[in-house]
Amino acid sequence: MDLKVASLNVRGLGNKEKRRETFNWLRSKRFSINLLQETHCTNNFMQQWTSEWGYQALFSCFTSKKAGVGILFNNNFTLQILKTYIDPLGRFLICDIRPNGIYLTIANLYAPNDDSKSFFTIFLIT
Repeated sequence: MDLKVASLNVRGLGNKEKRRETFNWLRSKRFSINLLQETHCTNNFMQQWTSEWGYQALFSCFTSKKAGVGILFNNNFTLQILKTYIDPLGRFLICDIRPNGIYLTIANLYAPNDDSKSFFTIFLIT
C-alpha cells in the first residue's frame, strides 16, 4: 500500500477562492491523506467544504478567526472511517481508519503556541 500524506497550514479557508485553489492544488498532488491546520472553519460550513472537496473529509472547527483542523481523504485508495474524536476547541482530530484493509490511526494537531501542558495532557489521554 502506497499512502502519501501531506500536512499544510492553510491559514484560513473561509475565502472561497483560496479554498478552491487549495483544494485544486491538493488534488493535483494526489496525496492520499491531507492534514490541514488553521482552517478557521465553523460547524456551519463543514458540509459545504466536504462537498467542495468532493470526497470524504473530517473537520474539527472552532471559529472563523482561529484554530480548526481538517483531514481530507483522496479517492485514490479504499477507505473506511471506523472512529473519530473531534476536539470541540478545534485543536485536534483523531481518527481510526482502515485504508486498503490495514488498520491505521491518524492524528492531526494544531497546538497552541503557549506550550500549554494541559493541552498536551488532554491530547495524550484522548
